[in-house]
Amino acid sequence: MADPSNSGVSIERIENLSIVSLKVSRNSFESARNRLQLALPLSAAGKDPRSLWIGPDQWLLVSNSKTPDSIIKNCQETLGEVLYNAVDYSAGLVVLRIVGPNTGQLLATGSGINFRPEKFPIRTCCRTRLGQIAAVIVAETPEQFDIYVDRSYGNYLNDWLTDSSSALTTLL
Repeated sequence: MADPSNSGVSIERIENLSIVSLKVSRNSFESARNRLQLALPLSAAGKDPRSLWIGPDQWLLVSNSKTPDSIIKNCQETLGEVLYNAVDYSAGLVVLRIVGPNTGQLLATGSGINFRPEKFPIRTCCRTRLGQIAAVIVAETPEQFDIYVDRSYGNYLNDWLTDSSSALTTLL
């Protein structure tokens, strides 16, 4: 984990995660949510796999230890007749973890979301734009956030966070 700007904010790329996108029929999303114990709106839930709510009928299922195929198979076995689509997104997304005392302020410079702990508490998850790109942001602690973005934007977002962190430091 490197502190690129002496700002107290470190940025780390989290590797080797299994990420599955799960979308269910709007008529069945409540049943799917209960069967798989999926996250409620604007939250993250579970341990392994962890579910991140990203829309009324859509979640990311994230695991450190399970393969995407095993997550998809579990969806198939658990959901049965529920109409759903589970797709391996592991190669399509990158996860950046930012940690430090000013991470909420840093994220707020590139998004319209209020990241103060009282407004965006631990396990809050939302889909938004950050630095002009689509991102899913999860509050892990008041000073740690995981950011999921399209892999093609990973380097751009890392550079944007580094530059914005440096600029924020000069303002504080």
